[in-house]
Amino acid sequence: MSRPLLAGLVAALALAACGSSPAPSPSPNAPVAVVGKQSIPRSLFDLRLNSALTAVEQGGGPTPGSSGYDAMLSGLRADVLKSLIIDSIIAQEDAFRHLAASDADVEKEVQADAKSAGGQSQLETQLAEAGGSLDQLRDAIRSRINEQRLEDEFAKERAASILQQLQQGGDFATLAKQLSDDDTSAPKGGDMGVMSDATLDGGDKTFAAAVRALQPGRRVAQPVRDVAGYEIVRLDAVTPAGHAVHRILVAAPQTYTVKERPAWFEQSLLDALAQYCSNDQLQVMISGAQQPCSTAAPSGSASPGTSPSPSATRSP
Repeated sequence: MSRPLLAGLVAALALAACGSSPAPSPSPNAPVAVVGKQSIPRSLFDLRLNSALTAVEQGGGPTPGSSGYDAMLSGLRADVLKSLIIDSIIAQEDAFRHLAASDADVEKEVQADAKSAGGQSQLETQLAEAGGSLDQLRDAIRSRINEQRLEDEFAKERAASILQQLQQGGDFATLAKQLSDDDTSAPKGGDMGVMSDATLDGGDKTFAAAVRALQPGRRVAQPVRDVAGYEIVRLDAVTPAGHAVHRILVAAPQTYTVKERPAWFEQSLLDALAQYCSNDQLQVMISGAQQPCSTAAPSGSASPGTSPSPSATRSP
């Protein structure tokens, strides 16, 4: 259940390799890092590290005492800490926006997993066979819910900002090339070509309905939420061959996976990390850890008004 990693932060959060003299075991409630007002307890760090080590072992990775194990463990510790810091930033932003996953939200998904497994005991058995536990499952569920909700909120705001630029005279093709998450149509200024009725019927029903509701030369009055995200759709013409369509997509897939984080959302998280650093709101307590704020800095590359800035850091 290890989390995918944010590019560009490994070096900033790299931990010293193992091999130092043994030290007394710290308290499980002792923080490994403090992000804003939220402490990350060692117990959660250990939970994720053990989960990641199990995945490495099951994947045939290095084992204790083997060549490369110490380097692998050092990198894995850094990756786990990194995921926890990013998750803390996300959770605090969700709390600021009243979007944070509740215990009831998490338990609802646990119970759904238990039902699919044939019962609670069967779920626990399956988790144990995979080297996991209910605590690890709850941690993974909470992190996914929090990130999905925040990405969706940011995507909605981003789409509204793009639409506002269009309403103020912005060029559709230019904005599509700069900001659309559709890799196929974005390089062509959002041009999807002529979509036949069969093509529309075979795709997302909400998108198809939005296209068919438009008059030629018009675009949607509000971004359309479909399974891919938030769509700004323009109908150029209707011919016997079909509908000529342009789109700007702000990705927020409803079948969510952090492996498909849009670049703009990942950059928002990196900018938030830099903001915590500039406000002196991030500390790492693990012995031998390099402080992430020594290298974190905002990119400054986001277009104004199109990449929502996390709010939690504005209310320390």
